[in-house]
Amino acid sequence: MKSKILVLFFSFFALQGLLAQTNPTTNTTEIEGIQMIHRSSVKGTVSMRTFIKGGVNNYSMEYQGVEELLLSMIAEGGPAGMSKMEYQQRLEMLGAKISSSTGYDYGNIALSSIKENFNDAVDIYLKAIADPALRQEDFNLIKNRMLNDVRQSKTNPDARLMSMAMASTWKGTDYEKKPTGTEESIKNLTLDVVKRYHQSRLAKNNIFMVLVGDVNTKRLSAYFTRSNISELTEGRSANWFVAEDGVEAGLNIEDRNIETNYITGFLSAPKKGTEESVHNALAMRILGNRFFEELRTKRSLSYAPSAGTTGYIARPMNRIYISTTDPEQSIDVMIDLINDVKTSGYEEKELEGTKQSFLTNYYMGQETNASISLSLGISEIQGSWENMDKFTQRVLDTSLEDINAIIREYANEIHWTYLGNEEMVKPKFFKQPVKAKKIKE
Repeated sequence: MKSKILVLFFSFFALQGLLAQTNPTTNTTEIEGIQMIHRSSVKGTVSMRTFIKGGVNNYSMEYQGVEELLLSMIAEGGPAGMSKMEYQQRLEMLGAKISSSTGYDYGNIALSSIKENFNDAVDIYLKAIADPALRQEDFNLIKNRMLNDVRQSKTNPDARLMSMAMASTWKGTDYEKKPTGTEESIKNLTLDVVKRYHQSRLAKNNIFMVLVGDVNTKRLSAYFTRSNISELTEGRSANWFVAEDGVEAGLNIEDRNIETNYITGFLSAPKKGTEESVHNALAMRILGNRFFEELRTKRSLSYAPSAGTTGYIARPMNRIYISTTDPEQSIDVMIDLINDVKTSGYEEKELEGTKQSFLTNYYMGQETNASISLSLGISEIQGSWENMDKFTQRVLDTSLEDINAIIREYANEIHWTYLGNEEMVKPKFFKQPVKAKKIKE
């Protein structure tokens, strides 16, 4: 155990020192009406991302999955004027990759390239965004794949549990929508719907770009002009906002004949990008450690119990989780652990040990330009890319009172979701935490 602590200790300071030596500079500029965040890097690769703001706010329930379908078609099919095979072979020859992802708060199209071939790669990338091929055969292929993925997710207990939890906790809000779509909504999608979505949402006022690498941004203007990305419409900004209301107590049960029962609970959390959100991440990390120790190591109630924060931005939340054959005892222990923190607080040694491992993991997750560009973009959506550079100091400045206050403030109501043998549970099993205003002396 001591050797593991020493490894984390020295890894933390080694990585911190390495990052300090690189001293990257970050600038914001505007190219052809599109915001660009550029961070320098001495690495031999370049990462560029186009973020589409709004997430599930951008489409109706009828067309859930439309952004996932569009961005997949762009990443896999490339620009008009190139065959799909030519596009894929060209990227492979350049040592470049274009990929995409979507979520509840944003979507993004990413380019990774070796520095030497970035000029050629970014030319293809920008053309694919501005004027994608959007072929009928690609549409059919990806649409069918999305349908299969949705059907398969229903048979995966963890995926089904999360889908149930989101729909139940946020019923009546945009977060009830599913970025990957439902069977019904995916069937509603047509190629014409996808094309209209491209025209309306990939607009200058609804996107921004992040570039990480040793690149002269002044030279990018020529590629923007040549790709016709400058001709994107101004559009309108997404009607996106961070909700003021948090998680409300509730219960959603689905009976399923499976050997292990799956349980999750959502709790409120502070707004992302704030000092409180850093305190929250540390507080939930320690709670997760306590869950693991008590529920797995001591009581063998579950193989992988967990507690932690989530990445959701418009509706910040924390999550607790367990899969178990003894749901009643498991829930009792989880609630007891939360109540103990609310009434007695954490210990100083827990906080200091968690800070070191927390930052070590954070730095290790920022070793590539691709991970840095993603973090910068997410930070910008949360409020400002500059919050990324404040993160380390905010972790180091977090006090014991900070993390204790977080649990007292936000761990008051749990929206429970249960997937498993309904005969093994009763509504009264799904308890709520005590209301504690201060730590017992």
